[in-house]
Amino acid sequence: MTIHCLVIDVGNSSIKWAVADVTKPVSLDSVYRCERTAQALLDDLRRNAVDLLSVWMSSVAGSAFDRELIEALQREGWQHVVAEPAAAVELGLVNSYAVAETMGVDRWLAMLAARYQRESALLVVDVGTALTIDVVAADGRHEGGYILPGVQLMERALTRDTQRVRFSDGAHQSLAPGQSTAQCVTSGVWLAAVGAVRLAMSNHPVHELVLAGGGADALMNLGLSGEFRPNLVLEGLVIRALVALEA
Repeated sequence: MTIHCLVIDVGNSSIKWAVADVTKPVSLDSVYRCERTAQALLDDLRRNAVDLLSVWMSSVAGSAFDRELIEALQREGWQHVVAEPAAAVELGLVNSYAVAETMGVDRWLAMLAARYQRESALLVVDVGTALTIDVVAADGRHEGGYILPGVQLMERALTRDTQRVRFSDGAHQSLAPGQSTAQCVTSGVWLAAVGAVRLAMSNHPVHELVLAGGGADALMNLGLSGEFRPNLVLEGLVIRALVALEA
């Protein structure tokens, strides 16, 4: 018997969603992405003829948007919507924050999925609008983390807050020194991202690297070696749904 649920990851710039079979440990059908509006998500769900399933949601968008999205889903017939924050302790993962729910639930779910059914020290890196690095001990303790601007935020900061860094020509992702303003900026922001992760790896040499998020493949193409898990947040939601089913 298969039991499906709808998992939704509301990020800073877009929404990712998938239908998952929660009778399997982590099973995602095709992962879809749409703009970050309630209407865009509903249109996507209708277009793909998604049945009325239980919904498990992660969001970093803020409470007003979350209410709008949940109410829109409920008006369409998705009555069971679960949107829980980060926990103090969950499946052996121990939060380091004094107030657990103030940690971004996306980071928490990524760590939850990365260490599910394994006992090893981890560096969980999510490459999106922000670049986050979370350090998890082998016993499940969150040892702390780092939050940096993502590469697009760094690029926008340079063009917004400087007078002479202007460019319109595209540039390939590279760590080589640039020979045009566009290439210098592109190489610089990726050098910062890769350098931050490499320094974290150097400081935590026994921790295994797990890379998630839309920019994870770019970091691997630029020389980082780790486990490629682009949809960790969605996987974490599936695990929560699976545990609830078994309870």
